Order: sequence, then C-alpha cells, then structure tokens
Amino acid sequence: MSVVSVVVAIIGFALATVWGGVGIAGLAGRLQRNKWLGVRNDDTMRSAKAFTVANRAAGPGMVAAAVMTAVGAGLGLAIGGLWGTIFVVAAIVVSMLVIGIVSGIGIRAAAVVPPEDDDTGCGVGCCSGGDEASSCADDHAAQADDPASDCGQSSCGSCALSGMCTNETAQA
Repeated sequence: MSVVSVVVAIIGFALATVWGGVGIAGLAGRLQRNKWLGVRNDDTMRSAKAFTVANRAAGPGMVAAAVMTAVGAGLGLAIGGLWGTIFVVAAIVVSMLVIGIVSGIGIRAAAVVPPEDDDTGCGVGCCSGGDEASSCADDHAAQADDPASDCGQSSCGSCALSGMCTNETAQA
C-alpha cells in the first residue's frame, strides 16, 4: 500500500464527512444560511427559506455523494497502490458531478420560493442603510437622486442598485 493511496483515501473520507454532514443538515432543515456550506447562489441566498428549500432538495444527493465517496475511499484503501488511488479519485469526481447536479435542482427549487419581507418592514430586500427612524419613502426618494447613496451601509443592498452588482444586467 502506497502513501499516496492512503493520503488520497483520507481526503476522500474527509470530503465524505463534510458532504454527508451538509446533506443531513440540509435534509433536516438545520443548515443555516452561510457563505461556506450548502447550495449557495443569488436565488438561494436571498432568504433563509430559499436557502432551506434548496438544501432540502439537494440533501439526498449530497448524502448519496458522501456514501459513494466513503465507499470509494474504503475500496481504494483495500485495493491500495496506483489502482486504489485511481479508484478513490474516480469516486470523488463522480461525487462532485452528483453534487453539481443536485445543487442545480436545489437552485431551481429556491427560485420558486416567493420573496420574504425584510426586517425593516419596507418590502422585499429594499430600503437599506440610514437610521431605522427614516421611512421607506425617504429612502426611495434618496435612492432616486443617487442610486449609490447607500452603498456599503447594509448587507442587503439597495433597491436602486438591484441587479447592478451581479451579471444579471450583463445578460439582459
């Protein structure tokens, strides 16, 4: 048994553990919106509900990918040598393809989730920045004069800048 095949198998087991944990947490609805784990893109990150729906939809595939990777890593250790290494790498590649496919399914599921109102009571993802005492009408009036007036003042962005920071406008 070569050192390389053992190292690759350990990497496989580590990936299987992460993918399995994310899949199980997603299935259970316990995976919180974050910037590191789970299915993440503009549609899934727009609300906690969309993130949960996407990860619930992708959860079974993530768990399946974790099982495939763990089995591949175990068989790779049993086989050893060059063929064991190739077997583990193949299991990882196939698992990554499965994760890509189920992530797409999760993104499609999140895209149909209706937008939620934000905490300010101003509507959907709007009225960022400024003090909490200001009204939404004031925020919208200020944004009409200078769409970038609230840049960097909150984490949710601006109604006036909606779509300007992503490639949505470039595709239009």
